[in-house]
Amino acid sequence: MALLDVYKKIVTFLNGGGYNYILIGGIAASTIGEARVTVDVDVDIVIRKEDLPDFLNKAKKAGFNVPVRKCIESAKQMGVFKISSGDYHVDFIIASTDLETQACARRKAIRLHGLKAFFPTPEDLILLKLIPGRARDIADVEGLIARHGNKLDIEYLKTWAMKLCDEAQDMRIWQALKGLLKD
Repeated sequence: MALLDVYKKIVTFLNGGGYNYILIGGIAASTIGEARVTVDVDVDIVIRKEDLPDFLNKAKKAGFNVPVRKCIESAKQMGVFKISSGDYHVDFIIASTDLETQACARRKAIRLHGLKAFFPTPEDLILLKLIPGRARDIADVEGLIARHGNKLDIEYLKTWAMKLCDEAQDMRIWQALKGLLKD
């Protein structure tokens, strides 16, 4: 099974279940930024932790490899869990911050490989990428800025960057954003 098949399978499952989600990670960066290689599917999902067992059981019935107990434990401890299909995995982040909730509320439907999938706005993906701030994430942000540059809502970006910095008591996100915007 190819990554494209896993993408189609997870999007079909999420859409069929009416889940509030956004694709993030490499697929989102390639779709709304600049193309790059990825080896998994990353999903930010709005789901209550008490609904997780039902979600996981449905995913299992849909043909995913779901280590239910491990997923529940990981979700409780870190707010993330992983399922797989074939050689590829799908990483889920349970939306737990105001930014994630906002990004899911502002999501945009994009038809990709024949399926409607939900993606964050370029601004929300930039912010979500700046939080971990790994080299790959910064490169993705550069691609998003290169593609959307003068169409970006700079005030939205600055407001959220400052809010994230205030919450973390760390100015790294603000400084990274200013440097990337060359502001």
